[in-house]
Amino acid sequence: MSRRHWIVAGAVVVSLGLLVGSGRAEEKKTEKKPITITADHLEVNRKLRSAVYTGNVNADDKSRGMVILADKMEFLFDEKMEQIQKGLATGNVRISAGERRMTSDQLELFPGEERAVLTGDPRVWQGNDLVTGTKITIFLKEDRAIVEGGPSKRVTAVLYPRSEGEEKSKTGATGEGGTPPAGKDGS
Repeated sequence: MSRRHWIVAGAVVVSLGLLVGSGRAEEKKTEKKPITITADHLEVNRKLRSAVYTGNVNADDKSRGMVILADKMEFLFDEKMEQIQKGLATGNVRISAGERRMTSDQLELFPGEERAVLTGDPRVWQGNDLVTGTKITIFLKEDRAIVEGGPSKRVTAVLYPRSEGEEKSKTGATGEGGTPPAGKDGS
């Protein structure tokens, strides 16, 4: 894999690292900002240790500067319902963290393993650069990502060359393949 591919893969790892960061990292922060989740409906079941948000779900993590949008988000908790053991976002999943954008049909989060899995036409943008496949798995502890293809869709990376100065500055311009679509239909 070329140096540029590692940079893009690293960006994917960092951005999803924000999603699946362990509770230990959150405890170390001195200033805690709220995580606000809005939805049309919420069902909490303490016996099943679960919380299910449905309908236009918007999770805004102000501490990490990240927003996750989906049709539905489910969380499974530990016995005290204090730590998330698994998270699942489904239906038109869109993630925004700084200049990084991700879309997929499904996002699975495994905070204890520091692992995240995007499936269902996953796409990850950083600036204009784009990586796609059928499944993107991020292993945060190992600082690596695996992008898988399938029989009908190969892994694709669209990487725009930058000069030395541009690599250090924040990219934000859009171009061919640059910004993610607003929805599955591209509108």
